[in-house]
Amino acid sequence: MRRGTTWILMTLHVVFAAVNYVLAKGATANFPSIGALTLARAVASAVLLLALTGWVIPRPRFTPGEWLRVAALGFLLVPLNQYLFLLGLRDTAPGHAALLYAMTPLGVLLLQSALARRMPAGVKALGVVIAFAGVLVVMRPWDHSDPRFREIRTGDMWIAIGAVVWVVATVFTVPLVRAHDSRTVTAWSLILGAALLAPFTTADLVATDFAALPAEAWVGLASLVILASCVMMLMWNVLLRHLHPVEVSVCTNAQPVATAALTASLHAFGRPVPDADIGLTFWAGTALVIAGVVTAQRPEPPAPEPPA
Repeated sequence: MRRGTTWILMTLHVVFAAVNYVLAKGATANFPSIGALTLARAVASAVLLLALTGWVIPRPRFTPGEWLRVAALGFLLVPLNQYLFLLGLRDTAPGHAALLYAMTPLGVLLLQSALARRMPAGVKALGVVIAFAGVLVVMRPWDHSDPRFREIRTGDMWIAIGAVVWVVATVFTVPLVRAHDSRTVTAWSLILGAALLAPFTTADLVATDFAALPAEAWVGLASLVILASCVMMLMWNVLLRHLHPVEVSVCTNAQPVATAALTASLHAFGRPVPDADIGLTFWAGTALVIAGVVTAQRPEPPAPEPPA
């Protein structure tokens, strides 16, 4: 893949992510059940991906063992990651969600270091510490003055757990997308993920009064289905096919800034985003997170050559 194409895909991924964080907040705030919203998103995505299979998306040619791995990836992506993301976004700010997912490169670095049974280099470990300090600044665990902020911290906790699942899924995806077409892997992991989620949340979906849902809920659901589950997932896996997972996850670094800028613009035009938190503390924490991620991604110095 050409470098220019890579940067275009990464830039589009950042823009779509910012839009999705803001619009998805409207869905979580108006759906009566997060389980129903997650299944509605999963089923609609599965139907759309099935409709594209055979012409836009190649048909699957997995071995039985690979089908099991695709199903495991689907379980990570849908019943775990998507549900936890939406559960957390209901109570937290879109900018907080973007900030926690900006930690993805560090999560990939730590997981790959653990799998290789080696410690990250000193400068990379320093970057991890700086980034985690930024998250603490934004989450402010010492601040107990605002009861509403306690709910935001609870949402942050669920988002953080979902981000850990996303890191595992990112590393788990790489062998599959390098052995098969990334579009096929994306489609069938989400289709099987929807099937695995259905037994747990079908009752919530059936009980939902869709006629009573406001426009914000429908717009948010459309964003989750089209942008997040289809377009962004396809982009992510195409990038994973050609780049190292840490390189791909770099595009999450710009998401907090893009999300906060979009939130501020909507406020300026009289369209406030619920639970927005884009004050000085947020920007200070964001600066620390990005500085930490950049520090952790610095190349290691070459090992000294042995004496002759």
